[in-house]
Amino acid sequence: MRPRWTAVLLVLAWSSARAEDIHFLAEHLPEAAQDARYIALPWPAGPLQAGRTSFTVQFGGTRADVDFLRIQGPMLGLALCHAWSDRSGMVVLGFADTMTVSGGSGTHPLDLPFAPSALGLPQEAAFASPRGTYRHWGVGAAWMKALGEDHRYLGGLGLLYDHLSVDGYAMDYRLLSGPAAGTQGVLDHSSSAGYVTPFARVARTWTLGDRFTLTPYLSAAVPIPPADFDARLTGPGFDVATTRGDGAPGAIGDPVLGGGAGLLHLRSGLELDAGVTLLYPLVERVSHPGVDRAWTLQLAWHSSGAGARK
Repeated sequence: MRPRWTAVLLVLAWSSARAEDIHFLAEHLPEAAQDARYIALPWPAGPLQAGRTSFTVQFGGTRADVDFLRIQGPMLGLALCHAWSDRSGMVVLGFADTMTVSGGSGTHPLDLPFAPSALGLPQEAAFASPRGTYRHWGVGAAWMKALGEDHRYLGGLGLLYDHLSVDGYAMDYRLLSGPAAGTQGVLDHSSSAGYVTPFARVARTWTLGDRFTLTPYLSAAVPIPPADFDARLTGPGFDVATTRGDGAPGAIGDPVLGGGAGLLHLRSGLELDAGVTLLYPLVERVSHPGVDRAWTLQLAWHSSGAGARK
């Protein structure tokens, strides 16, 4: 039993130490915003109706806090759906999200294998003034299929091309320990990535009286391939970066599984995704350790003709 418990404790200790590493936290910040989009892609409302063409405009916002780092900003999505029959149809969609990186200050290990040996990394460092601009856009299409005898279940399989960039994603640092304690400079994780992202969605619509419908759903997305998460470290007399071949970059872009529940007012076509508001914080705490707080709010307007089958 002793070797087994020793192994468990070592794994827990490694996980705890890794969770405090600044590069680990810096990677999880944009990934949290990326997940919000993959979970809540713009989507038509209600079951398919033969010959119906509908248009959806989605407005949203997301915020995630990872220790002293914060990302927040608006989200915009569009979808155009056409039903060939009560059983099948197609949706074309697109989105554009722009967010800002900000935050306060914190103390975490700084560990870059390709940093100058005189720094003696890894060492504790104080970080401050996080900054940057996050942009994520994509276009894609999906085939939709009604499931079940009453057609109230709707499945979708699709493919996106999406592009993510975090520009000027940097923070100031000051080493607190080691042979170069007191050294100051900038740690920069600016990165750019393109993905081909398969995604899937399954939903079930319930009618709530004459005015509302409720549509819970599950969604999944897999950005391919995981992209480079670059790093650059500058200081007095040195400037090293993965983009120059000084070291191997990390990876950004994780598979995500999530869900929500859209509450639609039939007459106005307005829909509130109440489910994703509740589930997104739980998804992020599990999938990206270090996320302290996370929320997303998604509203949509569906053109006339949206609704549930009587």
